[in-house]
Amino acid sequence: MKKTFLAVDLGASGGRVMAGHFDGHTLEIEEAARFPNGGEQLADGWHWPIDRLTADIEAGLAVAAARYGRDIVSVAIDTWGVDYALLDAGGTLVNQPWMYRDPRTDGLIEKADRICGEGTLWKRAGIYPLFFNTVYQLMAETEHTPGALERARQLLFIPDYLNHRLCGVAANERTIASTSGLLRAGEMAWDLDLIAQLGLPGRLMGSLVEPSVILGPILPEVARRTGLVDVMVSTCGSHDTASAVAGVPCTNHPLFLSSGTWSLLGVELESPVLDRTAKMAGFSNEHGLEGTTRFLSNIAGMWLLQECRRVWMEEGKSWDYAEMVELARTVETSLLINPDDAAFSKPCDMPRAIADWLVSRGQKAPSGPEETIRIILESLAVKYAVSINHLRHLTPALPDTLHIVGGGSKNALLNQMTADASGLRVVAGPVEATTVGNVLSQMIACGSIQSLAEGRSIIARSAGLQSFEPGSSAGWSTKKSLMHSFLAS
Repeated sequence: MKKTFLAVDLGASGGRVMAGHFDGHTLEIEEAARFPNGGEQLADGWHWPIDRLTADIEAGLAVAAARYGRDIVSVAIDTWGVDYALLDAGGTLVNQPWMYRDPRTDGLIEKADRICGEGTLWKRAGIYPLFFNTVYQLMAETEHTPGALERARQLLFIPDYLNHRLCGVAANERTIASTSGLLRAGEMAWDLDLIAQLGLPGRLMGSLVEPSVILGPILPEVARRTGLVDVMVSTCGSHDTASAVAGVPCTNHPLFLSSGTWSLLGVELESPVLDRTAKMAGFSNEHGLEGTTRFLSNIAGMWLLQECRRVWMEEGKSWDYAEMVELARTVETSLLINPDDAAFSKPCDMPRAIADWLVSRGQKAPSGPEETIRIILESLAVKYAVSINHLRHLTPALPDTLHIVGGGSKNALLNQMTADASGLRVVAGPVEATTVGNVLSQMIACGSIQSLAEGRSIIARSAGLQSFEPGSSAGWSTKKSLMHSFLAS
């Protein structure tokens, strides 16, 4: 009998309620509802409209309930990492959850190093220091909004808070908690000594749960609003990258690139890699399903295209992403940027920021949008190739196939550039890897399958995949050398 599992997948620019239909042999993915998302700039900074998101999720679940009825077994939620909600003693929000791109954390990486000793956070958590990590956001709370922390009694990451709204259970799932920089590397435990050393309230760090665990039934009032009957709330890889990697169609530990707003490039391992070289190369050790480690690097990804598109739309150029890629095919370029430079990390006039960055480094401004898009794509491919070379030195027996999953896997031009620049075979798909991994977690929780390996085998025979073989390496060696010079400066 067909079983349907609902995956709520929230990204920085939109959310979806997706349905995974499992007939015992293959898995079919179908979209039930879609809604926009985005940070809101309030008087004190950038926040997430969490109540609106909750209402949008419930509206999407109602659409799914009307369509799939009694076939629905469970629902699970995944989102981006690091951001959180603070709850008071009565379970009420202390403030509107902050958005990770808010600049309130500026300078706090250096302050944490002064308090704990340089490199200590890396040695303890294995998470690369990025300005938006939860640890720095909480330090910002102590400096800018100390009253919020005084009133708070529990911290829940965004998917954990949304689970709480659905079923009433307040717990932090392991994969999302690992993005905080406050979980011990490779362990299911908060680093309470580190938390105290940083002057943060340890009382906020509540119970931890694994992926693929049933939290409980949908609350009666939520059931009335949505029409869901006898449906359970399950954990999944609540960090969307954890779910995306779970959805990679490879039964062995894969080399992966989850391509979306961010590009998360890495390899699945049995245990974390904590030597200094890994930190210097920009890698993190995030937790995955079944106790694995996602040893990965955060690369800017489609964020640069999204910001360019936003600016161009304001100028009356309403290209979609497929049209933007086709524009890039019409030009060649010798120009290159470091897509992870701080100049590109926050909302801005991205085309102007790219032009200014190039000119300031002795290159020239792009001739127009076509060349700007080409520069972004080639720069991402080169950054991927450089990061893969770092992985070769850091991890043994790196696979010779790179699996690209997520929305960016539809970008055939970038896929081929990546194959050419890296010298690896690229397998693209599934596009809906995050949904797939979310659903596989639920299937494990509900006993429909026994392991992630079994689930990945189902995906390998269910998903339409596309392969890209490496071709000419002409020009890529020079660009990789240029990227190395950017990274060294």
